[in-house]
Order: sequence, then structure tokens, then C-alpha cells
Amino acid sequence: MNIRHWSAGLLLSLSMLSAQAAEVLDRIVVAVNDGVILQSEIDRAIEDAQRQIRERNIKPPSDEALRGQVVERLILTRIQTQRAAQAGIRIDDRELNEVLTSIAQKNGLSLSEFATELRKDGLDYLAVREQVRDEVLVQRLRSKEVESRISVTDQDVDLLLQQLGGNENVEYRLSHILVAIPEGASSEVRTAAHAKAEGLQQRLKAGDDFGQIAIASSDGQQALQGGDLDWRKASDLPTLFAATAGKLKPGEVSDLLETTGGFHLIKLVGVRGGEERKSVSETRARHILVQQNTLRTDEQARQLARDLYDRVQAGEDFEKLAKEFSDDPGSKNSGGDLGFQPPGVFVPEFQIRLDQLKPGEVSPPFRTQFGWHVASVTDRRTRDTTEESKRARARQAIGNRKAAEEYELWLRRLREEAYIEYRLPDDAANAAQKS
Repeated sequence: MNIRHWSAGLLLSLSMLSAQAAEVLDRIVVAVNDGVILQSEIDRAIEDAQRQIRERNIKPPSDEALRGQVVERLILTRIQTQRAAQAGIRIDDRELNEVLTSIAQKNGLSLSEFATELRKDGLDYLAVREQVRDEVLVQRLRSKEVESRISVTDQDVDLLLQQLGGNENVEYRLSHILVAIPEGASSEVRTAAHAKAEGLQQRLKAGDDFGQIAIASSDGQQALQGGDLDWRKASDLPTLFAATAGKLKPGEVSDLLETTGGFHLIKLVGVRGGEERKSVSETRARHILVQQNTLRTDEQARQLARDLYDRVQAGEDFEKLAKEFSDDPGSKNSGGDLGFQPPGVFVPEFQIRLDQLKPGEVSPPFRTQFGWHVASVTDRRTRDTTEESKRARARQAIGNRKAAEEYELWLRRLREEAYIEYRLPDDAANAAQKS
């Protein structure tokens, strides 16, 4: 079993923790605020990046370029974990064990079996624990400082759906190269970034490998994956990307795309999917709830429910009896009416009983965690939820998109504000700083 193929979100950089470089004499390579990055950390991360490149069949970049990318990723992670500590975000050992157990269970393993598989792949389990802790810390920090501030309006949803037209369910697989521009950059810096992006574009036109260039030169979060953005619906992509992808053929690379964050090149790897209709079956029901209380035992509640069922069967009005006897404050005044509801709204015991009834039928008394019920199905319908589902997906996609964009800006600001001291030879330092 190969741990590097497990894609539970927290394991994206898990295998960066191979213990094979343990023999290297450690030294401080980069100082990050009041923390450090060691030579052994960089060596392990480079080793993992090389494995990923081989597995993706991407021609590797130069050692210098790869080292620069890896060092930058480690710096960004260290800055974020430091920020999390300042914000009082902690992941204790108990919670960390719960996360690791969940990851193991998703792969059909116990925690001890999971640790064994890691060691078989040459990974240090204790180092893996700390890497997972860092991943969780970064996720919590991002949620607190970025995602909590994101809002999506109805106008945002309307605009996105208008832009997508009938392509809302189309999925694209894109690869991405970003030449980032710092916030508030001067015109000279922007011009230099544009020149760099144009240079990369010319290399692609000349036949250079997209993935290799992304690994060596992209400022995007997926650089070490060759820029691979994986399969995403059009609604989950930046609007500019979605519009551009719709005009490309598989294998084609876009013209240079400019945004406030920098210059982009995207390659369409594949496309799939299309329009689909969605519907939901809903049931309209009503019930009388009889609960145990200080004046009524559970057996007396059951007996009262039975008496009410018999009265309904004898022809008395269900609505009138519900208004008089039901203990459900939410439906009592409406004669027990629960309205049309899709599957999954009610507790399983209640839903099963409803599913067994035809419209007009009344159930004998049955018990749930809330008490004793007499239930009746009054109607069923199938409702088209295509537009409703579209809007819900669009709202989520916009939120994800805004969060990703804000995260990039926020991370860039953290990076610019941080104290970074490279203790490398000049050529390695230059690569790490990625001028």
C-alpha cells in the first residue's frame, strides 16, 4: 500500500516527512520570525517533491528551482503555524489522535495499522503526527481569519449563473501557472512580472513541459503538483478561468490572463459532464404527539395515543384532535400539519413509518425519541429542484472562490510582514527567494 496515493485532505504533503534524510547533520537554513527551518526538513520535503514529480510523469526542473519552491512552501507553512499560535489556536494530542484515527478509518485501518503502513513507506510516524497537526492548525487559522469574513449575496449568485449559462455542471481539469504580483506593487514590479510571465509563455509555445515550468516557476499553491488543479466544476473556478477554459481544446494553453493578483497561464487537460435535472420526492404529513410527563407515565402516553388513533379510525377529525391533544408545539396549532418535507428531515423511525403509508392512511401508534405518535400522510409530490440546487452550488462555489482569493492575499501579506533570514549559499538563497 502506498501512503502517497491516499488523498484525505490532510495528507497532501504527508509524505514530505520521509525519515531517510535523518543521517544528515542538521543546521539552521532559514530563520522565520522566531522559528527556524532545518536542513533535514528541506531534504525530506525535496525528496517527497521528487517522488510526486516522478509519479505524475513530469520532467523535473533543475535542483535549484525545486529547492527554491520547497523552501518557500516550508516558509509559508511556518509563518501560518506561528500565526495560529499567536491567535490561541491549539491542537492537543487527544484531538490530534482523533484526526489521525479518522484518516486511518477512511483507509480501512486502525491507528496502529496506519502507523505501520507509514513506516513501510519509509515515513517517520512521529513526524507525520506533527505534519498533520500543522495542517489542522493552518485550516483552523484560515477559517478564523479568512473564511469567517466571506459573504455571498443573491446578486453574486445571479451574476455567476448568468455567466455560466448552461455550463454549470461542466467539469474542467486545468493546470495553472501563476506569476504573482505583491499587493500595492509598483509599476516596475508589475512590468517585471509581466515580462517573466511572457517568458514562460514563450517557453510553452516552444514546446517546454507545462508541469515542469509550473514546478520551477509558478507562485500558485499547486506548483509542486505541476500546477494541477484537478477536476473542478465551472462554478468552482475563477470566472476568468471558467470562461477561458470553455474556449480551449484539451491540451491547449491559454493566452496570458491578468488579474489583480498576477499573471496566469492555464492549460485545459480535460472536460466532462453537462446539464442534468434534479428532483426530490416530498411527503406532506401530519401527526399527533403524546409525551410522557410528570402527570403521565410512558404507558399512559401509549394508551392515550392508542385511544386517539381509534377515534380517528372511527371518523373523528384528525386536525381537531391534534389541536386538542398534541404535545408538539410546532404543529399543534396547525392541526398537526408538518408541511411537505424531503427525506432525511425526520428521525429515521418517523420517516420509516411515513414511507409505509399511502396518502389518506393513518398509522397505529409508534414510538420515537420524542414520544408516541399517530401519523398520517396527506399527499406526496415530486418537485424539480434543479434551479434550487444550481443556486446552492453557485453560492458555495462563490464562497469557496472568494475564500481562496482572499487567502492568497492574506498569505502574501503575512509573508511580506515576516522576518526571513536565509542562511544558505548565495546561489541557493537566490533560488529560495525566487526573484
